[in-house]
Amino acid sequence: MKTERLIVGGVALLVGLLLGWMVRGVSTYNVHSAAVASYEDWRVACPAAETKEGACELSTDIMDRTQPQPTPIARATITTDKDGKKIMGFILPYGVALEAGMGLRIGKDPVKVIQYRTCNTVGCIAQTPFDDALASSLKSADDVAVMFAGLDGKPVTYPLSFKGYPKSYSSWKSDDARRKSWFWRLFS
Repeated sequence: MKTERLIVGGVALLVGLLLGWMVRGVSTYNVHSAAVASYEDWRVACPAAETKEGACELSTDIMDRTQPQPTPIARATITTDKDGKKIMGFILPYGVALEAGMGLRIGKDPVKVIQYRTCNTVGCIAQTPFDDALASSLKSADDVAVMFAGLDGKPVTYPLSFKGYPKSYSSWKSDDARRKSWFWRLFS
């Protein structure tokens, strides 16, 4: 009889602690607050959860290291579009050869040519689906480069840094899930 009470009490305590921890995750999640976190060379930016149409974005600046002071020349982003599909986008500077598209070289794989979608006030934008094959190849890559041609036709290549990518990718996935569903907030 004493053993049964001890077991029932212990189970009740564990269930209570677990429920308390889960309720804390839901009740303390601030739906009005946007969040930005840096992971070495990568950033995760999420709009407030009350912004239904937004999505978290994983991004990094592509640096021109040929200058004495490294300067951002382009940006790579990974996000989810309005249809729920993951996309990888690149914002490149004005003055690129639009017809040629841009190239993404991952390790020893052949260069993947991505056509420009548009140019706007930020720069020229190219997008490609961020499918499982691309995600897997980026995760295991140690050498990734972005390639494009200027209006003079000369190709230029800039390396894409992966310092902080694994942690930022994991954070991007969990933050976006938590932002969209109260269920995932239980485990925050």
